[in-house]
Amino acid sequence: MAVLAFWQERPACAEEPRGTEPALPLVDYNACPFEGCTFREWKVTKASTMYSSWQQERKELRKLQLGDTVTGLTGVHITFRPDRILVKQAMADLGLQPGDVILRYMYLGEGFANVWFRGAWHKEFDCTFITEKNGGGCLRDCSAVVTEEGKKEWWVKIKTSTGQKAGSWSTKTSRGWTFWRTWCGAPSRECRKPP
Repeated sequence: MAVLAFWQERPACAEEPRGTEPALPLVDYNACPFEGCTFREWKVTKASTMYSSWQQERKELRKLQLGDTVTGLTGVHITFRPDRILVKQAMADLGLQPGDVILRYMYLGEGFANVWFRGAWHKEFDCTFITEKNGGGCLRDCSAVVTEEGKKEWWVKIKTSTGQKAGSWSTKTSRGWTFWRTWCGAPSRECRKPP
């Protein structure tokens, strides 16, 4: 069973020189991108697939069955295309003017995300001023709006009860995670720690 080097300790996110829009895809290692995210033991609530890697040349290893127990070990978040957010009202405290664009990469939960604007990264940034494409999300000021949703994936390295290690995946399609296909193979709120 090959476990690839991508699971080794790496920096949280590759930093780009100031002023240079981050190269894509952008990979965040050791990622757990939502509020309350914890890697631990889980009970599989829906059949799902284990893969050899998160990378394109991955191979299907086996199917996980309802009731299997797995342990989430770490994760990797890939941004193929960030969300594009248009500033509608001046935000003097951020130096943003109407027409400026904010790029949102990894959502972290509770309205926070890693974003890039004005030539610099802003990690764990409070994005509660952003209105999502569906009209939701904004909790204050509502001075920016998502004009284009990005393409992102979150892969999780898991270990089965027999010790096999591999990855499983999920994708983000709008604010918050709408399709969970992590080690549970179902929406995360349906995953539960085994008794």
